[in-house]
Amino acid sequence: MTKHTYFKTLILTIAFVTQFVIFQASANQGVKIKDVHFEHHYFAESGDYKLKGAGILTWGILIDLYAAALYISQDDDLQDRRLVIHYLVPIKASKIREVAEEFILKQQGKDRLEKMRASLNRLHAAMHDVQPGDRYALTSTDQGVIKLELNEQEVISFSDKMLAKSYLDIWLGENPIDQGLRLNLIGQ
Repeated sequence: MTKHTYFKTLILTIAFVTQFVIFQASANQGVKIKDVHFEHHYFAESGDYKLKGAGILTWGILIDLYAAALYISQDDDLQDRRLVIHYLVPIKASKIREVAEEFILKQQGKDRLEKMRASLNRLHAAMHDVQPGDRYALTSTDQGVIKLELNEQEVISFSDKMLAKSYLDIWLGENPIDQGLRLNLIGQ
């Protein structure tokens, strides 16, 4: 193992352990990461969601892009999930769309991406540039509804089961945007 690889692994391990300890210590009251607070519960018309895990996405080793939290339905019969992303830096909607499509292509393949193309374009057309403090929330229901909110205001909602799962897989699936963030979100 090279000195650079060892140093990078050490920093990532320390960051992961620190985030895990912070999350575990405050899980009953919610969680606070980088001055961003996520409530323990989210209450919606469709039901109650419980905080599963939270973490931060860091670009390189220096720039924290956003804090994220995963909520799951309290109803054991449902697989409803809600991902909340609290932005720490400004990001253009075009960059969000580009990265999302890149990961969907990588995870799902070109054929599945093209099957979702119309719905993906519809979702991406509804996205806006974000500033520090903005929050996108993406809810995927067991029935295949995908709902996008910006700062707790619904931006778009429609049904596409394949896209609803595939979009959350950017963070939660195999080869996610960041493995450490994925582990924090799923509570491991």
